[in-house]
Amino acid sequence: MKDICSKVRETLSRYQMIAPKDGIIVALSGGRDSVCLLHVLHELKDELDVRLVVAHYDHGLRPGEDAAETQFTRDLAASLNLPFETERASGLFEGRPTSLEEKARNVRYAFLERVRNKAQAQKIALGHNLNDQAETVIMRLLRGSGPSGLAGIPPMRNKTIIRPLIKVRREEIEAFLAARELSYVIDSSNLQAGYLRNRIRLELIPLLTRYQPRLVAHLGGMAETLREENEYLDQIAEDWVRGEADMGSGRGISIPLPAFARLSQALRNRVTRRIIKSIKKDLRRISREHIVAISRLALAPRPQGILNLPKGLTIKKSYDRLHFMASQPGKAGRFEFFLPGPGTFHVEEIGRTISVVKMERDKDLDFESPPMIAYLAADKLQFPLLLRNFRPGDRFIPLGMKGHKKVKDFFVDLKIPSPLRDATPILFSKDTPVWICGFRIDERFKVTPHTRKVLKVTIE
Repeated sequence: MKDICSKVRETLSRYQMIAPKDGIIVALSGGRDSVCLLHVLHELKDELDVRLVVAHYDHGLRPGEDAAETQFTRDLAASLNLPFETERASGLFEGRPTSLEEKARNVRYAFLERVRNKAQAQKIALGHNLNDQAETVIMRLLRGSGPSGLAGIPPMRNKTIIRPLIKVRREEIEAFLAARELSYVIDSSNLQAGYLRNRIRLELIPLLTRYQPRLVAHLGGMAETLREENEYLDQIAEDWVRGEADMGSGRGISIPLPAFARLSQALRNRVTRRIIKSIKKDLRRISREHIVAISRLALAPRPQGILNLPKGLTIKKSYDRLHFMASQPGKAGRFEFFLPGPGTFHVEEIGRTISVVKMERDKDLDFESPPMIAYLAADKLQFPLLLRNFRPGDRFIPLGMKGHKKVKDFFVDLKIPSPLRDATPILFSKDTPVWICGFRIDERFKVTPHTRKVLKVTIE
């Protein structure tokens, strides 16, 4: 059996989790997994040339245990001479009717991200192990998940969240702690049979292991295989969306029906999930039945139709376009955002980031860009630029045309539904529309052979 440090080295290397000089926030609950993670990374930190910061989040849900747990983590960080950050939750029982478990997870991740920013660190290390992976796969199998769900817990997410122990079994962690006589705390909630994951851990996996002793390893291997195949298929779906979709705003995305209909059913499903996730940030409460219903709407012979999904998601079919919108039809609130100069800015009203880069005109520059990237003649623009949504009376000269056209008529010609029109950002220089974002730039601001400076604007 390889020791844990060797396994962690291999995992860090295989998934390229860290780089020299990285700062790593180690999420320390005080339980055995996180204590093991902290000690392993501490043993390897000089070899890996990384710096560690310990972070503990007190959910405030166990009055008899939380304070002692926080003190334990504080003392452990001090014994290793590592910086320590902690925070206590408030209001977990308030707000949206989300499950307590989901709320706790969300506020914990938000805390870790705040610590990462404060410490100017690159990564957040979590203590999930191979048994957690097996439990997740079984739990999702029982809930009817497809291949994406059965891919389990990713070793690395968003290039920020890393799980160095994901290949390590719980028994190995216990042996590591025992061999070094390391103490840890026990979370009493992990022993309560009321949670599905706990019942899987305490009852189902021991039963299944009687039939297959290598159950945990097999489930981990299956999850890895599915994840690799999912990543490949998701990349194909991502490329299709980038090439075909009109991402007019943070609230809506429009795709061409003929091209969508030509896809295989499996790829149609992937594309649909990719678009929904782009709009809603996750796929919670979106089932296979919803995905199939969207496909049926798209392929139906009638030219128009509408489908309302959970979480305020509306799918509207309008002739040769399929529109995904983040809310029921209605007017979007007015928004205005000034861009003082080149840089990167987050526009809360549309839930997107806009990047403005000034560059030299390059004859080899490829102007066949995705819909949410525009190249503009910088010398014809005047800062501050303004990003706002549509107002009655807005007019521009669409690229390739000579005369003015009302923006409203432009939307009507493209069969863009009203909610998407209201939420589509428009970039202005002074009072002149420069770019109907995701659709068309103004003819007067196009890059020509005489242009010397180019402004590249990207909305992500």
